Amino acid sequence: MGTIAILATFHHSYVIVLYLIGGCLLADILDGALARRLGVDGPLGIQLDSLADVVSFGVLPACIVYKMASPLLGDGVISMLLASMIAVSAGLRLGRFNVDTRPREYFWGLATPSGGIMVAALGWSVLLREDFDNNPELLKGIIWLLPLFLAVLYQAALKLPGLKSPKPGIYTLVAIAVLTVAGLFVLGPIAIAGGIFLYVMAGVVNLMIKWY
Repeated sequence: MGTIAILATFHHSYVIVLYLIGGCLLADILDGALARRLGVDGPLGIQLDSLADVVSFGVLPACIVYKMASPLLGDGVISMLLASMIAVSAGLRLGRFNVDTRPREYFWGLATPSGGIMVAALGWSVLLREDFDNNPELLKGIIWLLPLFLAVLYQAALKLPGLKSPKPGIYTLVAIAVLTVAGLFVLGPIAIAGGIFLYVMAGVVNLMIKWY
């Protein structure tokens, strides 16, 4: 699905891209449970999981950013470098994740699916809804900052809650999810990107108050 979505991006089939990146997310959530249920889980699956994520949540978001950047920054070196930052940092994060021996109740640094969701939400706003057509300067600023934001957060030592977290982490995750869904009805898909930003900020706040 990630590979097909990459190809669809360059054919301007953005609705298909959104469906496929959603499918990638669902597969990433279910693959481990399904492998265990079928009795085929093992070290190969652990490696394949991260390799698939490099494509679906590293290269694919980079392609989406490139398509957003090209009309404003040109389709040359600058747009290519900004997009590539996302893919390279995602690959480094996933490589570290495979050899990280810390408990998996929390994520250490932003997980690549979360970054992929953020990019997809912005792509939805820009490429399908044209939400930023009246404010190209704001969009240009976002396109400059987004790759830097993700490249840093993929490597940052932030403790972020996941679906396997203890109750305080789950409560934090649920609260952010509820706010994001509410924002989706009011602000549109940009609220999803805002929800990922809130998720990161929860990790920053947790450094100070140790809530989870």
